[in-house]
Amino acid sequence: MSQFKLKDYILGDTITAIATFPSKSALGVVKISGKSSLPIISRIFKPAKNKNIKKVKTHTLHYGWIVEKSRIPACPAGRKNKKSNTNNLIDEVLVSVMRTPNSYTREDVVEVSSHGGTVVLNKILEIILEQGARLALPGEFTYRALVRGRIDLLQAEGVLGIVEAKSLEALELASSQLKGYNSQKIEKLKAGIKELFVHTESLINFPDEDRENLSVIQQKKIKKIREEIDKILQASSQAKAIREGMRCVICGKTNAGKSTLFNYILQEERAIVSKICGTTRDVIEENVNIRGVNLRICDTAGILKPEDSIAKKALEKSSKVFEEADLIILVLDASRPLNDDDFFLLEKSRNKNTIIVINKIDLFQRLDLKKASNISKVKIRMSALKNIGLKDLENAIYSKIYEVGIDRENLIFLNQYQHEILKKAKENISQLEEFSKNNYTIDFINLALKECLDNLGRLSGEVFCEEVLESIFSKFCIGK
Repeated sequence: MSQFKLKDYILGDTITAIATFPSKSALGVVKISGKSSLPIISRIFKPAKNKNIKKVKTHTLHYGWIVEKSRIPACPAGRKNKKSNTNNLIDEVLVSVMRTPNSYTREDVVEVSSHGGTVVLNKILEIILEQGARLALPGEFTYRALVRGRIDLLQAEGVLGIVEAKSLEALELASSQLKGYNSQKIEKLKAGIKELFVHTESLINFPDEDRENLSVIQQKKIKKIREEIDKILQASSQAKAIREGMRCVICGKTNAGKSTLFNYILQEERAIVSKICGTTRDVIEENVNIRGVNLRICDTAGILKPEDSIAKKALEKSSKVFEEADLIILVLDASRPLNDDDFFLLEKSRNKNTIIVINKIDLFQRLDLKKASNISKVKIRMSALKNIGLKDLENAIYSKIYEVGIDRENLIFLNQYQHEILKKAKENISQLEEFSKNNYTIDFINLALKECLDNLGRLSGEVFCEEVLESIFSKFCIGK
C-alpha cells in the first residue's frame, strides 16, 4: 500500500498514468487529465488527417501516431543535417478527447490507446512526463471525480469494488454502489434527520413559539431512523463478506474428517488426509467460489492438547484464525461418541456464526447429540469421503451470508472507517431518544441531530474526513 497524504493530491497539476496492466497484450491505455492535457497531446500526437487536436470536439476518437523529437546528434560545424528536425514514430494509436466538464474527472481528459506491451506503454508515458505532466498517485483520477462532484465517497468505494471484485456477486454489489443506489439510502436517512433538525432550529430561533420537546410523532420518526441505521449496519457486514470473501474456518477434533471435507469443498486434494491423528499441523487456506460468493476457507489443526512445540504453534495459529473467522464449520464425527474436545469446541463456537457438520454418516453411528447443549445451530449431515451432502452445506453457507430479512438489493458496503462512523450516527440517534424521553432542552436535541448529520456527511464525503479519504484512496491502483 502506497504511503501518501491527501495534501499530495495537487489538483492544479496535469496528471498521467498507465491505465491498463503493463504487459504483453493487444491494447494498452495511457491516460492524461488536467488543463495541459490537450496542449501536451498536440505536441506528441501526429494525426493521420491534418487537424488541430486542441480544437476537436469532445468525445471524439482520432487515429495517428505518437511521436518523439529526433535525438540525432548535432552535425560538425559547416555541415547541414536535413533530418535534425524530424520526429521518431513510437506507435500507431487512437487518441480519445473528453473535454471538461463531461469527463471522468470533470477536467480535460485524453486517453491514448496503443498496442499493449511494457516497453511501448512506458515509452509513451515517459514522453508525456517530459512534456510537463506528473505521474498520478493511487486513485488520483477518482479523487478528482469526487472533489469535483461527479461522484460521492460511496460511489468511489463502488469503483474500487469493481476493480477488486473476486466474484460475480461482488461485482453486482460494487456496480450497484457506483450507480448511486447506496448513496440514495444515506440521503434518505439524512433527509429525515434534516427535517427534525430544521424543526429544532426554528424552536431555538423563535423563542416566543411553543418550546415543547419533540412530539410523539417525531419520536416515532427517530425510532424509524435508528432501525434503518441498524439495517444498514447489518447489511454492511454481509456486503463485506461478499466483497472481501467470507473467512470460513473448519474445526473439529483430530480425525473428524476436516481435511477430507476441506478437499471435498475445493474439489481437489489440497490437504493431506490420513488415519494418523494430528496430520494437519498448520492452517491451510484456499479460496473457493460457492454460488458466486468468494469463500476463504481454512483447514485447521485438530490438536487441542499439544505435546510438543510444533503442535503448540499449530494450536496457537488455529486459535487465532478461529477468533477472526466470519463463519465456523464445526465437524463432529458421527462414528465416535462426543468427547471433551467436542464439548470444548461446541462451547467455544456458541456465540459464533456456526454450521455444525455431522460427518461420516456412512459409518456406524455412535454420536449422541442429546448430550450437546449447543446443537441448536444449523446441522448438516454428510459424508465427505463418500461425496454425500455438499449441496446441503453450500446452501447452508449461502443462507448464512444472506440472512433472512436482508434483500440483496439492500446490501451496502462500508469500509471499517465508514462502518464506525455509521455506528457513531446510531449513537447520536440513541442519545437523541434519551434526551427526548427525559425532557432535555431543545438545545441538546438540536446538537445531537447536528452531530448525526455530520457523521452521515462523512460517509458520502460531504463533510471532510481525512482518515476516511486516505483509507479508501490508498487502496486504489495508479491510473484509476
